[in-house]
Amino acid sequence: MQIVPKPSAHLAVAYQQASIKSNLTLVWYFSIVALIGFGVHLLHHLRLGSGAFSPDMMPYLAVYLCNVLYALVNLLLLPSARSTNHISWRTGLLELVYPAFLAFMATVLSIYTSVQGHGPVPFIMGMMVIAMLVQGHLIFLYALLFSCWLVVSAGMLQMLPMEEASSPILTCFTTMLIAFFIARLAERTRVDQFEMLQELHEKNSLLGELAVQDPLTKLNNRRYFSNKLEVETARSLRYQHPLSLLVVDVDDFKKINDNDGHLVGDEVLIEISQLIAQQLRAGDVVCRYGGDEFVILLVEACAEQSREIADRICQSVDRTKFGRASHKVTVSIGYAQYVGQPLGDFMQQADKMMYTSKKRGKNQVAFFGYGMGAESTE
Repeated sequence: MQIVPKPSAHLAVAYQQASIKSNLTLVWYFSIVALIGFGVHLLHHLRLGSGAFSPDMMPYLAVYLCNVLYALVNLLLLPSARSTNHISWRTGLLELVYPAFLAFMATVLSIYTSVQGHGPVPFIMGMMVIAMLVQGHLIFLYALLFSCWLVVSAGMLQMLPMEEASSPILTCFTTMLIAFFIARLAERTRVDQFEMLQELHEKNSLLGELAVQDPLTKLNNRRYFSNKLEVETARSLRYQHPLSLLVVDVDDFKKINDNDGHLVGDEVLIEISQLIAQQLRAGDVVCRYGGDEFVILLVEACAEQSREIADRICQSVDRTKFGRASHKVTVSIGYAQYVGQPLGDFMQQADKMMYTSKKRGKNQVAFFGYGMGAESTE
């Protein structure tokens, strides 16, 4: 059993960042509550007039004033600290000083209330609250709780006879032990919840990837392409950037499956997907559209650039020796340029040109475009 619960090593930094954000948020809320609560008490206390400054009332005045001032300082410093993801000593100081300040106040007040005969109620309440709320700093909490018990015990022994001090000291000691247990239990629960949420996030990310990824070639699939096509055509119209579409189909792929088997066919598709990816630029999008057909969006590619890329793909496949395929593997490519036509027409133009390539002998590129002479082949 871990005395100090910790997340898995690969989640340690993420958990530390989450703990800092959680602690700073709690400090923010506690500062607001302290400013309002202690501010009201301070105003009420000052209504006593000169009696507010009497020796008996001065400890209360000091507590109210210190809490109000410290809450104001926190509210001034916290916005910038909460907005950054960078871990620094300043954020660490902000998240830990306030619990220590509250513990100190509870300890001092408990000495005073015990002397007045009311018992160490502030110590009991303060230690329980701090034990439950501070995240990611269990050793600090243990040290803080133990230090507060030492201080409150020393103060009571100094201010009270032994027979009167023993009972509240024992009560504070029991409170400290319970706070130890609560702090560890709370930390264990937080670590478990954090690990569970991280695992859930990773699985959701994986599911998201699988939903738009072709399991064989690891390219994006038809669903991804449909979404990307809408985004890129809208972007092309808005910014007047060129956009081209290539439809790539493997020639005589059925013969490969029939003669060499589907495993060889899968190997051919995987290798062709890699060859295509090698010829594209960083912003281009290639997807397996279905079966032996691939689609490529050439973002911000003019007609000449698109022709060059299409030719490179065709030639790279033609030059490649596909290990277990019994006959030559080639591809036919159709090209269309987007000029604002309906998406269905855009796809149909490129698909039509791909079939034109096959009719004209395969292993070539056919182009469709406005202002390019309707149809052309290379």
